[in-house]
Amino acid sequence: MASSPSLLGAAVRHGLVPVADVRAGLVRVRPVSRSNPVHVVERDGVAVAYVKQVGAAARLDGDDIVDTETRILGAIAPLGLTPTLIRQGGSGSVWLAALPGTELGHVSGDAILRPAAVDLGRALSRLHRHPVAGADLPVAPTPWPLLDGLPPSMEGGHGRVDTKAILDRLEDADVRRALDVARAQWRPTHLVHGDIAAGNVLVSTTPAGDVKVGLIDFELGGLGGPAHDLASAAAMLTDLSRPGLDLAALCLDAYWTACGPASFTAEWRCVRALLTAWQVALSHGDEGSADVNRLLARATAAAQETRP
Repeated sequence: MASSPSLLGAAVRHGLVPVADVRAGLVRVRPVSRSNPVHVVERDGVAVAYVKQVGAAARLDGDDIVDTETRILGAIAPLGLTPTLIRQGGSGSVWLAALPGTELGHVSGDAILRPAAVDLGRALSRLHRHPVAGADLPVAPTPWPLLDGLPPSMEGGHGRVDTKAILDRLEDADVRRALDVARAQWRPTHLVHGDIAAGNVLVSTTPAGDVKVGLIDFELGGLGGPAHDLASAAAMLTDLSRPGLDLAALCLDAYWTACGPASFTAEWRCVRALLTAWQVALSHGDEGSADVNRLLARATAAAQETRP
């Protein structure tokens, strides 16, 4: 993995920052907390570019997230929803222009959250309806609850108390049935993001006052089932909602009004809850046990809706 000094040198070679500013101490490269190594190049405190490299888990699972993100962002550039690729001619990393905006999880106020939820629905519809015939697109990785076994990077979860409860829930009869249905529905039919989360949705306001969203981190994207994205967006927005403000409903209505192809089903709500429970367990350990239990209860309740 390239170090910060080598990334700084590459930023100069790519013409992103002038060497004079580097000498003056106006440019720095710092890490950003992400599942794979990400660094931001800043000039005088303003983000100029981001560079992503392959992390240990992705390498262990054999996922070429650099190739995946490069191919997807190149294919959907006309949509104007994503960062612009910086063609730097190297391999092992993907360089992106900084996309303006604030992470959705850090946004507050109905005046911003309402239109952001609506525009997210529209954005997902545009993404899912983007033509894929003949496009050079990767196949999205199957969500792990639908696999016969855990990916190599997750195999240690059997020995952890905080994640064992999640794996045990997979043996519940209702959950197994819901996952079987979702597994049958997962097909490489539409272009999907694969990891719709509050940190991967950027919210900005145009000079005219319109609220717009952008999408980042397509490393789990590719050709897959769009219901996964829709369930993920709804779950995220439900957690950001409050009494009297149903952000998920706003997003879903906007998605279907824009002719989005996915359905919002109990099976995929179950999948999403299990995925989030695993992420919470790994991030927070014992301190996240209450949230993990809440998510497992959500997964079970959604699965029970699928009973014949």
